[in-house]
Amino acid sequence: MNRSPTRRQTLQLGAVGLAAGVAGCLGNDTPAATLAFEGFDRIDDDALPDRTAYATADRSFPNYRLYEAADPDIALILLHTAVFDSRVLEPLASGLAAANVAHVFTPDLRGHGPEPERRGDLSFRYQLEDDITHLIDRVETLFSDVEVVVGGHGTGGGVAVRFAARPAGRRADGFLFLAPYLGREAPTTKPAMGGWAEFYGDRIFLLRVVTGFGLEWNQDMTSVEYEIPDDLWDGTETLEHAYRLMVSYTPAEDDLERLADRPMLTVVGTADETAVSDAYDALVGTEDSQTLEQLEGASHFDLTLTETAIETIETWVDETSFERRGREGSNSSQ
Repeated sequence: MNRSPTRRQTLQLGAVGLAAGVAGCLGNDTPAATLAFEGFDRIDDDALPDRTAYATADRSFPNYRLYEAADPDIALILLHTAVFDSRVLEPLASGLAAANVAHVFTPDLRGHGPEPERRGDLSFRYQLEDDITHLIDRVETLFSDVEVVVGGHGTGGGVAVRFAARPAGRRADGFLFLAPYLGREAPTTKPAMGGWAEFYGDRIFLLRVVTGFGLEWNQDMTSVEYEIPDDLWDGTETLEHAYRLMVSYTPAEDDLERLADRPMLTVVGTADETAVSDAYDALVGTEDSQTLEQLEGASHFDLTLTETAIETIETWVDETSFERRGREGSNSSQ
């Protein structure tokens, strides 16, 4: 049997070797700590709904919490940011449900939460988008007469943007982005995301080249680490993210441009430590369906841990005509 490499394999290995040499010259992000971790004491553990499992294609049954409103017109799937889990969304989700803005579903993203299957990792790239599709199935089973809005905060916002821009995103009727992470090099992202994220630039570059050649080597390699205050450690935090997970919450550069025909609200605080609030202007667009609200003096975690964003979201929901769309989106969202 001829075990010599094919020409294609030889080219792949050569490119990987070149990439490795270049990657070795790239540095990592140097955190400059500016992110304030304030307001976590506002989370009301007594108000947290129980976690409920939902079915997915691999029968792994991830969890969500449901904050049920009285009689709203929409159901909101709201995704949490990095490190934490659905618990960090309790103040916002409780407020929206109490104001009858929406039934709010807050899933624990894969790789996060008290008992994840693989902490900081997924089974495959973009698995989070498949999970959203299956959660929409669950939402429609419970509430067949509402429109579905998909949203997220921080890196959860990045997941929501990715989902929205792909065919499966047609399953949703609108989108809510709270200071969404649009990529490490996006003009909206501050260095090291305000100092709590250290991206390993050399690994990211190398793995990007490798996957570009269709290879799946070292997808579980840690590509970003996060740092939070010691008093927020409780054993559920996820401080290291594999490359597979990192790319799954990183949108493509033109993803927002694909959403011009659908209702979309982007909210960011002018004091957000992770994001450049003014930079969203050029990315969100000027279409009537797209709205950008900058909340004066609001920090990154103010958006979920206080009532700061509730009135803005409620007004948007009241003033938006959501058109129920054909929900024939594919479970394959890559």
